[in-house]
Amino acid sequence: MLLLMFFLIADLSRTSGFIDIPRAPQYDVSGIFSGSIMYSLPMYSADDDEGDPTDYNVVFRYGFGGRGEVALSMFTPTTFVASVSYLLIKERGGTPAIFGGIDDISYSPYISTVGRDDTVGFLEEKNYERACNGRPPELFSAYIAMQKSFGTLLNVVIGLGRGRFVGYGSRSHIFNTDLFVLGDNYTTEDHSGWAFGTFFGGSITFPFGIELMAEMDGRDGNVGIRYNHKYFSTTFAITKVEHFGDRRPFSPRYAFGLEVSNRGRPKAPKPGAIECIVQDMTSKQLLAHSLVDIKEINKRYRAPSGTFNMSLAAGNYTIVVSKTDYVDYIAKISVKPGIKTKMIFNLKKTAAAIQREAAMREREQSIKNYLEQGRLYFSREDLANAKRAFEMVLSLNPANLEARDYLATIEQKREQLISLYAATAQSRTQAKDYTKALEYWQKVLDLDPGNTDAKTAINRLNTQIAAAKKPAPKPKPAPKTTPKVAKKATKEEVEALFKKGVSHFTAERYDDALKVFNQVLALDPNHSGAKEYRTRTQARIEALRGG
Repeated sequence: MLLLMFFLIADLSRTSGFIDIPRAPQYDVSGIFSGSIMYSLPMYSADDDEGDPTDYNVVFRYGFGGRGEVALSMFTPTTFVASVSYLLIKERGGTPAIFGGIDDISYSPYISTVGRDDTVGFLEEKNYERACNGRPPELFSAYIAMQKSFGTLLNVVIGLGRGRFVGYGSRSHIFNTDLFVLGDNYTTEDHSGWAFGTFFGGSITFPFGIELMAEMDGRDGNVGIRYNHKYFSTTFAITKVEHFGDRRPFSPRYAFGLEVSNRGRPKAPKPGAIECIVQDMTSKQLLAHSLVDIKEINKRYRAPSGTFNMSLAAGNYTIVVSKTDYVDYIAKISVKPGIKTKMIFNLKKTAAAIQREAAMREREQSIKNYLEQGRLYFSREDLANAKRAFEMVLSLNPANLEARDYLATIEQKREQLISLYAATAQSRTQAKDYTKALEYWQKVLDLDPGNTDAKTAINRLNTQIAAAKKPAPKPKPAPKTTPKVAKKATKEEVEALFKKGVSHFTAERYDDALKVFNQVLALDPNHSGAKEYRTRTQARIEALRGG
């Protein structure tokens, strides 16, 4: 008895659990080994051989990866089973842990802690075969469950399992899925091989190592108390509590346990972690592709997005953060075990980088100003100034597409305007409107300073306009002669002279026309036609002279 107690494990059988139902396999260290044995006996002794026997089982377990567990149990010298469980989802915040597993992986369909075969087991298991139309096979008792912690004291587990979790007693049959198929006929009709039973339980843990447990599955209910020490834990439980008050030979049972494992071995120190953000001191923008050097371990890391995370052994470190165009940032940090330290590195730009950026901003502003000027000149058809503005843009930024597009459009527009202005100037010249003609030829020359047609036409027009403005020479005084009595002109002679003046006017010989009209009025001061034409002729002469 004492020898068995030395190897007894607190989780009384198979993988980790409260007393008989499983709970999530979670370890804070990897590679957990334990060897164990369980011993139980009925609370009441039977008057005959029909009572339940005492039993024991030896279990060896190994925990791996912090979330998996395998176990090998020996229930009798001829009855061995394997079990496996795995934590699928860790508990985080309000999300419960989800885990699953398979018990009783063996070579016999019917497994009990007192032996194998459908005729071997506790009284209620034998009774399934005799009075309930068969016993559900325990082989491959698969289960899925969830576990939730409430604070640091209370843990609750609830799940579904087949095989050993399914019972067909007068009370236990209501906790499996055959209730919905068989109803109250569970004692006479065939049972489903894949019926699932409900199990649930919980524990309350106190700071001084005491843990109170209660649980129930499809076959029995159990309560117990456990003491957890750094190097071992012990358990005392009362199992099959549903038999309190039942007639004998049914009886609750006492169970005892002791666990010895390598949990108490010294743990490797937990690493710490750092979370770093590299950003510009002024704009607070993340600085991608920064370099991070840790001097003490002689390692260099790259922060592609401006942030980086890494695990480090606890200790003090010197970190140098560098980035092109920025002053190196040097910091001393202290990494604590199990704690993530968040740091923000605000990098300052170098003086040269600041000067380059100032020059770049000035250049961009100049480009913006020249673009605005070019657009304004272009809208006014001032193509020469527009061209100069856009050429200034390209001198600052040869790749500026807007300036390139405008210059291509300006060249097309320039050719069109040169043709239009030249045609208009020629039309004004034919109409003797020399001033307007000169204005349009000058526009042609502004657009095309080397245009020979414009230069020739301007020289010719300037000569014509100057000649028109030159005053006529004064007539020489006639020699004094003895006045003769003038012969009075006839009306026919006056009209002939008037028609001669009109001919000069029509032929645009305005000076000759003016002389003739003056002669007509000298002969006939009241001649209305001569008066009108003289006025018109004088107006034409004044217009040609620029008056």
